[in-house]
Amino acid sequence: MPQHDLIVVGEGFAGLACAQEAAALGLDVAIFESAFCGGLALNLNRLHSLDEAGESSGVEHAVSLANALSEAGVERIGAAVTAIRRTDAFFEVASETDTLTARAVAIASGARIMRLGVPGEEAFDGRGVSYCADCDAPMFAGATVIVAGGTQWAAHEALVLADEAAAVYLVHAASAMDASPDTLARLRDEAKITLVPDTRIDEILGDDNGVTAARITGPAGTRELACTGIFPMVGLEPASELAPAEVARDPRGALVVDDRLETAVPKLFAIGQVRSGVGGWIADAVADGRSVARTLAERLGGKGDKR
Repeated sequence: MPQHDLIVVGEGFAGLACAQEAAALGLDVAIFESAFCGGLALNLNRLHSLDEAGESSGVEHAVSLANALSEAGVERIGAAVTAIRRTDAFFEVASETDTLTARAVAIASGARIMRLGVPGEEAFDGRGVSYCADCDAPMFAGATVIVAGGTQWAAHEALVLADEAAAVYLVHAASAMDASPDTLARLRDEAKITLVPDTRIDEILGDDNGVTAARITGPAGTRELACTGIFPMVGLEPASELAPAEVARDPRGALVVDDRLETAVPKLFAIGQVRSGVGGWIADAVADGRSVARTLAERLGGKGDKR
């Protein structure tokens, strides 16, 4: 017999919600995380889309959920998963330290912030190039900064930076931002933010003190835009490499699932930013996790009924 009903891979908000709901429904659950709970939302000062978090920051709410898992009897394993294998009867989840078995697995490994991949980005990482406005905005008080990207996340970063910086240029390759109507209205109303559409960053420039400008190309040609900070937010790269090869990926590399968030491998689910078609909000990831927990409780039998 497998050791657990469900193994969750990843303690981002999708994974935390899935494990919490599954345990509440009577399933025996284990969860793996090699770094910190909370995923990409760990450093957010406010979880705007998640009403249940109240005024909590990302780290505060993540720690609260993680502590609740321990109290509910969920086995929390601080190790990186190295492989997920399907046997005839159950799954084997191998880590750096051990191999556990389960009747079902939910991959909640999240995503990584994509790099621009331009000259100067790596050289000035930590010296003007940052991937977290909530973390570093105070360092750019009164400065001019650039946010690169046309996503909801990029818009959020620009709005956070506008509280500190003197000017924020939101540079994006498309003609329009891919953000919610409410967010777009906030961008238009913020006098410090200038939208720079149809434009790409070609190079990040600087000196011994850090970033000094970005070389950009847009409708008016190529020019240098002076700044002391650049925040690349061009998109997310799904951390899907752990999924078995037979699980389909979309063009972005995200795991393809059906309407119950199940992959082509029976009882192997993908939730949150690692799956194809997920919404861009933390509330969407939480909804994914709870949905899969309820599906498995119905299928496997919760509340002690392990049919």
